[in-house]
Amino acid sequence: MKRQTINLTTGVCFFLLYGISSAQTVKKQQDTLREKDIEDVVIIGYKAQKKSSLTASVGVVSEKKLKDASTSDVSSMLQGKAAGAQIMQGGGGPGTSATVRIRGTATINGPSQALWVVDGVMMPGVPNLDPNQIESINILKDATSTALYGSRGANGIVQVFTKSGNSGKGTLSVSMNNSFNTFNNGRFKLMDGVQLYDYYSNLKNAPPVPKELRTPGYDWLKNGTQTGVVQSYTLDFRGGSPTSKTYISGNYYDETGTVKGLDYNRLSFRINHEQTIKPWLIIKPKVSLSYTAQDDKQGNLFEMYLNNPWDNPRDKDGNLINPNNYTPWYGRDNTNYLYDQQWNYGKSNQLDLIGNIDAEIKITDYLKFVSTNNVTYRNYDNFYYTDPRSISGNSNKGGLRESNYRDITKFFNQMLRFDKDFGVHNVNALAAYEYNDRFYKSSNAGVYGIVPGTELFDTGASSGATPEGTKYDRAYNALLFNAEYVYDKKYFVQGSLRSESSSAFGASQRNGLFYSYSLGWNVHKEKFFNVKPINEWKLRASRGLVGNTPSPNYGWQDLYSLIQKYDGQVGGTWNQLGNPNLTWESIYQNNIGTDIKAFDNRLTLNVDYFSNKTKNLLMLVTLPALTGVDKQYLNVGDVQNKGWEFNVNYSIIRNKDVTWDLGFNVSMYKNNVLSTRNNNIQILNNYHVAIPGYDVNSFYMRKWMGVDPNTGSAQWEIINADGSKGLTTNYNQASVQVVGTTTPDYYGSVTTNLTVKNFYLNANLYFSQGGQVYNYYREFFDSDGAYPSYNQMVLKDGWSRWEKPGDIATHPIANYDSNTLSNRPSSRYLEDASYVKLRSLRLGYNFPAALTEKLNIKSIGIYIMAENLFTITRFSGVDPEVGVSDSDRQEGKPYSGFAGAIYPIPRRFSLGFNFSF
Repeated sequence: MKRQTINLTTGVCFFLLYGISSAQTVKKQQDTLREKDIEDVVIIGYKAQKKSSLTASVGVVSEKKLKDASTSDVSSMLQGKAAGAQIMQGGGGPGTSATVRIRGTATINGPSQALWVVDGVMMPGVPNLDPNQIESINILKDATSTALYGSRGANGIVQVFTKSGNSGKGTLSVSMNNSFNTFNNGRFKLMDGVQLYDYYSNLKNAPPVPKELRTPGYDWLKNGTQTGVVQSYTLDFRGGSPTSKTYISGNYYDETGTVKGLDYNRLSFRINHEQTIKPWLIIKPKVSLSYTAQDDKQGNLFEMYLNNPWDNPRDKDGNLINPNNYTPWYGRDNTNYLYDQQWNYGKSNQLDLIGNIDAEIKITDYLKFVSTNNVTYRNYDNFYYTDPRSISGNSNKGGLRESNYRDITKFFNQMLRFDKDFGVHNVNALAAYEYNDRFYKSSNAGVYGIVPGTELFDTGASSGATPEGTKYDRAYNALLFNAEYVYDKKYFVQGSLRSESSSAFGASQRNGLFYSYSLGWNVHKEKFFNVKPINEWKLRASRGLVGNTPSPNYGWQDLYSLIQKYDGQVGGTWNQLGNPNLTWESIYQNNIGTDIKAFDNRLTLNVDYFSNKTKNLLMLVTLPALTGVDKQYLNVGDVQNKGWEFNVNYSIIRNKDVTWDLGFNVSMYKNNVLSTRNNNIQILNNYHVAIPGYDVNSFYMRKWMGVDPNTGSAQWEIINADGSKGLTTNYNQASVQVVGTTTPDYYGSVTTNLTVKNFYLNANLYFSQGGQVYNYYREFFDSDGAYPSYNQMVLKDGWSRWEKPGDIATHPIANYDSNTLSNRPSSRYLEDASYVKLRSLRLGYNFPAALTEKLNIKSIGIYIMAENLFTITRFSGVDPEVGVSDSDRQEGKPYSGFAGAIYPIPRRFSLGFNFSF
């Protein structure tokens, strides 16, 4: 066979069929094929990089992996898809997004959430994108992959690539999904009327209640929830010509909540176009538009839990009851949300616009100029109506309240890219200037004494609420440089520099210089390497410095509050002491890893070890009252965060009719505070604390020591001055101490993909082991009589309440209107957060080509899917998977591990169809 007649496809087939031969002629042929082989390319940050020379720690999530969930939120779809990425659900309400945390927590008060980058543009938060528009997602985890993004990439990056057009024949695709969500209250069970009667009757010193109440009564939770319905319809077009590529997508998504009264819908549209104007000039305009609306007459979930089953919201004639004018009503707070829900309602809308005008100029075969120019605009409006006839509107004769915010960002990046081969040498580099700013403004106002039924402020309102508002802006600019040298596809060296300036700091501390460097070695390309089962083996290592900026935009300045009045004049109150020396939080990141492919590429193994150290922690410190101001931002303290990540995929069966792949990833990390201000205890929010030697996410509260078997009293630990420990039944005397942490020992997922001819089955099992969650609900619903007029939870199997001397019980004696403080915050309500959850199960069928050709259809597919099918856990609450709420995320608050009034993640069943023409 003559060398010049071998084409790539034939040669590769020949190689796969006959393997490696020791004959010299075959060896030469093999080398030729390696030279011509087109390698996979991965876009990492600002550059496209060959997979073989990749030295960064990156998790790649393909479009196929994203199809095992049917949700409006792209962040929720990432759970279990990549090692090192911890996805914490914000709840199960329609439109709720999740929090993405990469490689744990390396800060205390600074932002700890991943940065979202969509088509090269940094987003101010989780983007409101239709998941159907996404081609793939990369999870960037180490300094090599994130350093060029500067301070905002310090906590890892979720890099999203939307779909693009093609130069061939146009394809029109239609996908339809209809789902049903069922309310899922986990292991949290409330008492019915019979159980509550028996509980109440056993309360010490409780007044008697009529025996007629010992009936199941009214089930507030059952009557306030429903089966939610989800509809999603997507229309996609991909096509073009030799000089033009176009992708157009439209989606309509509608979801009703499992808690009655909420309807969420979204219209999304995207167009990505690429036009070759000249052989050397390509322009790439992109527009994404989404409009989201919510109609809210949602029932109060917390009231459904606490309302007494002895109380019925309607009288014998079916009329809704106002508990303030009705007897008997047993609930303490006289709450009947259904009475107000007759009239009161809310509604909101949100407009998201992302626009790009990008261009690429080919200067030479190896030099390009790339221009990225973006504006992101979000406008949110919220309206709430309170009727004068409602209980909540009784005191102020009804009211209207409106709030809105505008969030505008601009992003510009002008870049030169160089990529050239010099024989066995390859050099690629980039240099760029970047500017990014963000403007945010919100306002909130209301009126009282309204005419029933109106939605306008100027239709008879007698008074107004105090207006509120916020405005801030922030800007960055940067110069960045990256260069990579590759020798003979064996050895790789890469380095990055970014000089960044941020308005979040004073003039003397505004500039920061960040860097990274990495090495890689393809061991399998060495002549001495002769391990036949291993197809590829790469070693890589990286180190870098990245910065983090504070959540406040003006931490370096003195701030004053203009809300106080004296003698009718507005006065300024000093509420933050400025710190002109406030500077970047510095994170030194180290990573070593290996990538292996073996057994005819059936096995893929990726292992990473990382060790990150954060210095100059950005802390909001409480000041002595004598200073006249109570807080200041300082750079104090250090944190260490390190761990392991493993990712394994194995192709068990791989033939014409049957394929079966099994995937497994697990991540484990540990962090601890190395130092704080003067090595003192730094109290944080939500009973958290920073203490040298302890986890960043440590709980700081009284330690529960069970029940005194002789008296039935609650007990806590007390630490004496000499260090000895004892027990106390006085809550206020108990010692406050570190009692646990939210950090899990490890987390990960198991995935499987089975294809039998035209049938396929996909499954995703997610798990988290270790760590604790504070079951805040139990303060109310496991209260030992402190809330006797609230409904109470059914004790979990294995729990028992003390009744007589000698009882070994988990719960103390229950006293009517108890003042023992046994239900106050302590480690009593800290529970194991471990769980295993079947995240998704999808069964589908793709119709054979013989049939689709007769119908003049390119492809047809049908599937059924179940999500959140079951959770195995010992947690007594609704769900141990507690994330950061949407409101806390917008305020930059960290994950607290508090399981409060979370909207349960529903169990979802879906039926879907896909067509391509």
